[in-house]
Amino acid sequence: MGADDSRLGLVLSGGGARGPFQIGVYERLRQDARFEGRPMVLSGTSAGAINAALIAAGKSPDEMMSFWDGLAADPPVEVSPALIRSLLRVTAGMTLTESLNWPRTLGAWAFFIRRALERFPPWPGRLLGAGIEFLLTTRGDLLSKFIEHLRTPYLVDTHRLRERLVDAVGEVVQTHGDELAISAVDIETGQVVRYVSRETPFTTAPEYVVAPGGITVDMVLASATIPVLFPAASVGDRQLWDGGLLVNTPLATVVALGANEIVTVLVTELSQHRPKLDRLGVALERAVDTLLEASYDADRKLLLERNRLASMGVEGYREVKLYKPIRPGVDAGLVVGAYLDFSESGMRKLRNEGWAAAERWLAHPEPLDHL
Repeated sequence: MGADDSRLGLVLSGGGARGPFQIGVYERLRQDARFEGRPMVLSGTSAGAINAALIAAGKSPDEMMSFWDGLAADPPVEVSPALIRSLLRVTAGMTLTESLNWPRTLGAWAFFIRRALERFPPWPGRLLGAGIEFLLTTRGDLLSKFIEHLRTPYLVDTHRLRERLVDAVGEVVQTHGDELAISAVDIETGQVVRYVSRETPFTTAPEYVVAPGGITVDMVLASATIPVLFPAASVGDRQLWDGGLLVNTPLATVVALGANEIVTVLVTELSQHRPKLDRLGVALERAVDTLLEASYDADRKLLLERNRLASMGVEGYREVKLYKPIRPGVDAGLVVGAYLDFSESGMRKLRNEGWAAAERWLAHPEPLDHL
C-alpha cells in the first residue's frame, strides 16, 4: 500500500443480506498495519451505505454485527396497510366485474375444459399450469389491470428500519475523521445523487450534494430503499431510491473526496462451480450477480480510463491506485437466496468468509487493477 498519510478509499457495494461479508473484510483490514488508523473515504450503496455509515460513526465490527443480527431477530419491516386495503378492494372489484362479464367467463371455462381434455387426467399440477397459461396468454389483461389498480407504490413499510438506523448512528452520522459518501437515485430525474460530507473542487452540483451538517440517516436510508418493495425516501424536496439501480460501486465519490488508493468490497463470488440453472431461485440469483458485476465493471473501466488520461498529462485528471476487489472466494459456498438470507447463522458465516477473503487479499502483494 501507499504512504501512511495517503487517503484510502473504501468502497462498499450493495448486496442485501450479504452485508455482513463487508464487516468481516473491514475487521481484518483494520488489524493490518497498512490500514490501522489510516484516514479513509467511505463510499457505499444500499447495504454498503449502511455499513459505511456504521464505520464512519466509529462502530466496531462487533457493534456492526449487532445491528445486522437485529435485522435477523426482529425484521424491521411490515406489510403496508395501504397495500392490504388495496388488495382487498381490487380483488373484490375485479371479481364482480369478471362475474358480470359472463361471455368472457364462459370462454375461460371453455379454455380450462379444453386443456383438461388435452392433459387428461387433470391432476392439480396440470390445472395450475393451465391457469398460469390462461393468465399469460388468453387473459394477460387481468394481471395488468390488477397491478394498475393497486393504489400504493410500495409493498412494505420501513419506518422501523429508520428507527434502527437512528439508534445505531443518530439522526446525523457523526464521523470520526473519515469522509463519507452515500449514493442514491432521484426518482423524478432518474439520475444519481451523491451525498458527500465535504466540499471539494470536484463535488459539483447537480450530481453532488454537499452535506456540511453531516450525512443524515435519511440519506443512508434512501440508498437502501429497494424500488417498489420499500417506500421512496425523502431528503429535502427529493424522492429517492436505492443507488444500486445505477451505481452499485460508487468509485467516483472517493476520487472526488481526495482518495489516493481505492479498495472495493464486492459481495458477488467468481465461482467456477456455480449451481446448475435449474431452479427459479438460482436464475434470480444469477441475474442479480450479473447486474452487480456489470455495474462494477463499468465503474472500474471509467476510473482506469481516467488514470490513462492522467498518465498522458491531461489537465484535471490525477492517477489513483485501484486495487483488485475483495470478494467471496470461489469456494465460499454461498447458498441460493443469500441476498435475502437474514438468518443469524447465514450472516455470521458471511462475516467469517469476509475475514478470510481479506486475509487472502492481504497476502497478495500489490494487487493492482489495470485495463
